[in-house]
Amino acid sequence: MKINILNILLYAAVFVILIFLMIVFKQNYLLFLLFPYVLLPAVTIPFFLRSITRIKFTVDAATAYVESGNTVNFKFLFDNPTFCPILRCRTEFTAENAFYPNKDEHILESFIYPKKKTEIKIPVETSKVGMVSILVSQIKFHDLLGFVSIVKEINTRCEVPVLPCSVTGIKVPATPSGDGPDEYSEPDLRGNLSSDVKEIREYRPGDRLQRIHWKLSAKLDDLFVKEMDRTSVLSLVVLPEMTSDKIDDTVKTLKAIIDELCKREERFEVCLYNNKTCEFKYIVIDGEETVFDCYVNLFYLPLYDTPGLAHEAYYASGQKNGAVIGVCGTDINLYSEGTLIV
Repeated sequence: MKINILNILLYAAVFVILIFLMIVFKQNYLLFLLFPYVLLPAVTIPFFLRSITRIKFTVDAATAYVESGNTVNFKFLFDNPTFCPILRCRTEFTAENAFYPNKDEHILESFIYPKKKTEIKIPVETSKVGMVSILVSQIKFHDLLGFVSIVKEINTRCEVPVLPCSVTGIKVPATPSGDGPDEYSEPDLRGNLSSDVKEIREYRPGDRLQRIHWKLSAKLDDLFVKEMDRTSVLSLVVLPEMTSDKIDDTVKTLKAIIDELCKREERFEVCLYNNKTCEFKYIVIDGEETVFDCYVNLFYLPLYDTPGLAHEAYYASGQKNGAVIGVCGTDINLYSEGTLIV
């Protein structure tokens, strides 16, 4: 708790002036002003200190994600269940894109209403892809008279991924023969099918007719399909480079590649390289949910300045064999067993 000496002295000066006016002009009715004037701090300060402990603060976003070029609308929500209004509330926060750090501090002065939730919108403009976040470091509350202030250290963060917009004009090379699905293979992107049945489940739109369990379907008068085991890993890998000066173009190009490969019904996965931990993470792309998960994981990766670092580490560490589509900025390279094809 911080005590504002200047405000207290000003308040005391007004009190002395009132007494002086009462004595000089012999206006006894001024005594009725002095009593509440003296009692006011004794009532408001304890009431303020008690109310502050009950005020809850949260940070939220209007949407789970946005596309680059749109505005991310964050929301500061103050839930004040007490009858004490906070005339002055000072909120300190930073807003940044994880790919483009910015530690500039912003200050928001606001009023918190009693017995209600006060919502304040914080719009953040986006022009680049990445994980945009707001970090609220502390909130400073002032009492009605400005005598005392309370600082709450909270460190509350809210993050919203900014996804790339659709990109046209990017040509994705055709993968080597055998990497894509044939007429009877599955486009559910988990590997090659074996002859072993893992489970039998109800039919879902998009399932192949070849997988329908006709005997069981006829018996139960409903469609059931056979879920087959997988015997091999995927042979097509998309490997994005996390070079700092090209990261925005890299993510946009990656989106174009993912969209095109999904359109072709290719079986593929995206390999994300963390140069800090020297680890590779593979994300199988089999729908919108896994695509979103891919972007989110990518946005948390550290950037580096060395061109081709992920490609060199991929083959030096003996990762999966097969076709690899390397992505760096707007450049797309197709490798087979480490040899550049396109």
